Amino acid sequence: MGVPIALTQPPGAPRPGGGCRPGRSEKRGLLGAFGVFGLFWGSWVVVIPDVQNRAGVGDGALGLALAAVAVCALPAMPLAGRLVDRHGAHRVLPFALLAFAAVAALPGLAVGPLSLVLVLAALGAGTGFLDVVVNTATAAWERIEQDRLMAAAHGTYSLGVLIGSVLTGLARDAGAGPLAVLGVTGTALAVAGLRQPAYRRATQDPVVGAGRPAGRRWRIAPLLLGLGLVTAMAFLVEDSVQSWSALHLERSLAADPWVQGLGPGLFAGAMAAGRFAVHVVHRPGREAQVVAGGAGVLAAGVLVLALAPVTWVSLLGMAVAGAGVSVLAPTLFSATGARSAPGRQGADLALVTTFGYAGFLAGPVVVGLLSSATTLPTALALLSGLAVAVAVAGPMLLHRHPIRADQPGPVDPAGPLAVGGGLPRG
Repeated sequence: MGVPIALTQPPGAPRPGGGCRPGRSEKRGLLGAFGVFGLFWGSWVVVIPDVQNRAGVGDGALGLALAAVAVCALPAMPLAGRLVDRHGAHRVLPFALLAFAAVAALPGLAVGPLSLVLVLAALGAGTGFLDVVVNTATAAWERIEQDRLMAAAHGTYSLGVLIGSVLTGLARDAGAGPLAVLGVTGTALAVAGLRQPAYRRATQDPVVGAGRPAGRRWRIAPLLLGLGLVTAMAFLVEDSVQSWSALHLERSLAADPWVQGLGPGLFAGAMAAGRFAVHVVHRPGREAQVVAGGAGVLAAGVLVLALAPVTWVSLLGMAVAGAGVSVLAPTLFSATGARSAPGRQGADLALVTTFGYAGFLAGPVVVGLLSSATTLPTALALLSGLAVAVAVAGPMLLHRHPIRADQPGPVDPAGPLAVGGGLPRG
């Protein structure tokens, strides 16, 4: 325990003790996990009205129950981080998928406000746990394989959201109830979990339980705090646009109902396209430029959305904002994992993810308060200031805290890969 392990074979080469290093099958497993995760949440947003009707609750009780999702996700994240650092993300991932699958269909059984709050609390704990585990597993894959995956993984999630929402809309038209819809997504999650053990056996995460030099933690804390705050601001803007855009199109621009639904769809589609695009064009060491560019595009898109005089221009702003915000979460998560010390990736990513979820919680409230004090277009326009703050603060943090040789971050693919060790790069 705590002994550096140097892996000098090229990616995909056999291990000395047999088996292969993480490769294509493991990559497919991670992408599948992200895809079914998105499939569930895309289905969930569409069946919320049916869940509300079955539970027999009003808007106020529904709002309280939905808040329980994010609130209960927060304490699950540090727990996930500790388990990942102790046992390895790839060993915990199958359990996280199966645990989330077990609670996925429960909202379709809720009757009454209390049962709805309880099942959504369980759903929140499951999603918070899985979120940390699957992102940490992806960061570990990037570290070991010296390849990019986080942006494509998050793009697969966005694609899953889009597919889930469309298919669920068709299923509702055909008469399917929330229990049937969520049961199908739960089954998909369970299948993804059961397919992960092969990945677990092939992957040996050499930083599990690795020692950390004395005094190391306090020096990295400012970086984690900064990345957490930047992530929270990015998530706040993202969730605010998703939550308030349809209402803005209705109130401010008198858009037809089908147009109101088109806005969030364009936003999600642009997020998926942006993440797959950055996966193709992004190169290691360019995280600061990606964050600056993405946040700048996000700021411009939000301004166009809020201040556009006609509907089609506002929809264009939503698509631009979606493309801009799409690259922020995967880039910030990947940067956190690359700068984490051995045995700390789970805890560090859990901290940054917790900040992000806090931003999700705060977003609708902040816009609601600003809208009450001014107008909804003004409140949305003010969000562009937060996007500009992300564009400035994010690159400053990443430039000030570059990946060091004793951290498990990207190295020269032609040179040795020291996982948990201190070998020089290049």
